[in-house]
Amino acid sequence: MVYRDCDVGSAKPSKDILKKFPHEMVDVANPDKVFTAADFYNLSHKIIEKSHLDNKLPLFVGGSMMYFKTLLDGINVLPERDNNYRRYLENLKEDNKSHFLFNLLNERDPKYAKNLNKNDEVRIIRALEVINKTGRPFSKVLEETVKNPLSNKYNVYQFGIMDEREIIHQRIKERLERILSDGLEEEATTLLEKYNIPNNHPIRKSVNYKQIFNYINGEYNIDTFSQKALFATRQLAKRQITWIRSWENYLKIGINEIKPLEDSVKKIISLL
Repeated sequence: MVYRDCDVGSAKPSKDILKKFPHEMVDVANPDKVFTAADFYNLSHKIIEKSHLDNKLPLFVGGSMMYFKTLLDGINVLPERDNNYRRYLENLKEDNKSHFLFNLLNERDPKYAKNLNKNDEVRIIRALEVINKTGRPFSKVLEETVKNPLSNKYNVYQFGIMDEREIIHQRIKERLERILSDGLEEEATTLLEKYNIPNNHPIRKSVNYKQIFNYINGEYNIDTFSQKALFATRQLAKRQITWIRSWENYLKIGINEIKPLEDSVKKIISLL
């Protein structure tokens, strides 16, 4: 939701809902720029501080689990992105065998590489980027930087909204049908025409946009698009649930358990 003009594919709330229930971090970046985990961390802290000054309770909602982990655990202060070097790595990847970038990282920092999936290009590229900028192993840089967990300053309450897999899959299917009828293809076409979105931009790899861009480029038909988008969304939901279950303390809530959710929110507010 942080990217402007990415409304349908991200299932961004309507203008009426945003007016009735004000949201933060909506439309704060153009799609040709990257809104990083560090950007999320820094802006989140500003929002939290302002909310407390205004005597309000900040509520973070969403499914970007890596970003939430960054906010909860704190962030390492690292060099900024180097888009030129990232393009260089993308070219290397295209000109060589699969897992070339992982193998390159394994040569330069085997300690960090051993904990990564060979297909985790986001972390692989970031590690190589930092190594290139600092001249030191990424694992060593991480060891020497200090994090600032959110719990050091605030009380944090976590909710995990989940349900049976069949119900989740049905909701995913209905959501895909809805965003298609709402104009996903038209929105994606406009994005490609209006913005120069780099090939390594997160939007090009995100669920729905990745698949619809490939469909627009003629890589497959609409039926294949639907199959791939459904599969990718189900995999994302599975990863999100796995991540939530790894939390030490959280309250599990079923999708249809509205009343317990209301009672839980009231209970938390009463504790503040």
